Amino acid sequence: MGQALPGGAIVVKKIEAEAVLENCRVLINQIIAALSAEEPFMNVSWVAELQLHLEFAVSVLDKAARRP
Repeated sequence: MGQALPGGAIVVKKIEAEAVLENCRVLINQIIAALSAEEPFMNVSWVAELQLHLEFAVSVLDKAARRP
């Protein structure tokens, strides 16, 4: 088995955070498009999913900030 690289967990968390933030961008664009439509509507599941992604991103960033 190979050895884990120092800081490897940080790299993985950074990639996860970037992916989560990209998901947030996509959801925000969907929400904006829905609200900007001729007949505006809101998909509640988009908002709930956005909240989950944002909470995860905050958690990752908070953990990263606590590292020495």
